[in-house]
Amino acid sequence: MQVFKNKRDNLLIIDQKKKKTLDISQIIMLRGFVNYTCFYLQNGKQSVSARTLKHYEGLLNDKGFIRIHRGFLVNQKCILKHNVATSQLILVEGHEAEISRRRKNEYLKGLENLS
Repeated sequence: MQVFKNKRDNLLIIDQKKKKTLDISQIIMLRGFVNYTCFYLQNGKQSVSARTLKHYEGLLNDKGFIRIHRGFLVNQKCILKHNVATSQLILVEGHEAEISRRRKNEYLKGLENLS
C-alpha cells in the first residue's frame, strides 16, 4: 500500500483497495484510529486509509496542516473558532477537534506563523 504526492497539491490514497485522489485544499482534518486514518472532506465525504496519522503528518506538514492531538491533524485554513475554555477547535462543516495540553504551544506557534 503506497501513498503518492504530486505537484498539484493532490494526495493519492488507497481506500478499500481503490485508488483515490484527494485535493489537499478540500481536506478539513485527518483523524487517526490505531493504524487507520480517516480523511474528513469539505464535501461531507470521508475516506479511510490504512496508513498511520504520523505518515500523513510528514506529507502534509508543509501544506498548512498542524498536529493538535495524538489523534488529529487539522487544516489551519479550515479553523473557524478556538474555544479557549474547553481547548477545542470548531472547524468547517461543524467538525470539532480537541487540542491536547502538550500540543497547545505548538498550535499557538503555528497560528503565529500563519498570520
